[in-house]
Amino acid sequence: MPIQVEDFAVKVQDGGTKVEDYAVKSVLVFAFTLFVASVSVLEAKADVAPKGVDDLRESEVIAVGTIRKIRVEAERSQIERAFGNYDWGIYLTLEIEKVEKGRLTDGEVVFRCFRVKSRRSAMEYLSPSGHDPIPDVGTRCRVYLNRGETNWFAALPNGITLPDANQDDQVWSDPRLVNANEVSELRSLAYTFVMPLELWGMLFVLLVPVLIVIKFVRRRSRQKTIGEVDDVLHSASV
Repeated sequence: MPIQVEDFAVKVQDGGTKVEDYAVKSVLVFAFTLFVASVSVLEAKADVAPKGVDDLRESEVIAVGTIRKIRVEAERSQIERAFGNYDWGIYLTLEIEKVEKGRLTDGEVVFRCFRVKSRRSAMEYLSPSGHDPIPDVGTRCRVYLNRGETNWFAALPNGITLPDANQDDQVWSDPRLVNANEVSELRSLAYTFVMPLELWGMLFVLLVPVLIVIKFVRRRSRQKTIGEVDDVLHSASV
């Protein structure tokens, strides 16, 4: 009789385990599908189209000079300002040769460019990903600047051009103007918290009922096991 009791217990527990395994596998498959979908957003982010000459000339200041210094800092994003969004702040020091528009009182100006470091959600990737190109120290260039809250920043996304770039196709892209090594070597995380917030939220919403089901199945399995064991013992005693 002890063997029969154990057989009943194992049978019922196996049934509960199968339900639990199915629920867990379903959650994992759903999570993987959402993760793949969220990663695809990185390839479809809505970047700002390069500005033409006329649009660039609307900047507050236009100056020609030579880049003398580059400083890179990890910092809170100034585009997506919610907690968990980070950018690489790239600060360039320009030694001014001439000012073509606006006014700069010093012989040099420090202005900010940026590249995305990480975002907390997929939706927040649907915003500008930064400036391009950001040339190296020693590059002579023309910069189109606007005043921010605390510093100057280059017009997005192509506010740095060669001094002789006076046509749209020249300011859109010029193979002579390349990114600095410090910029090319920057590495970024896809998401600040490993997965986008949308996925964490969906997982939480999905996981709660799954845990409830698992708890319910385990309780029913225990109750059923106890009931059937009692029946076997009762039959054996008879």
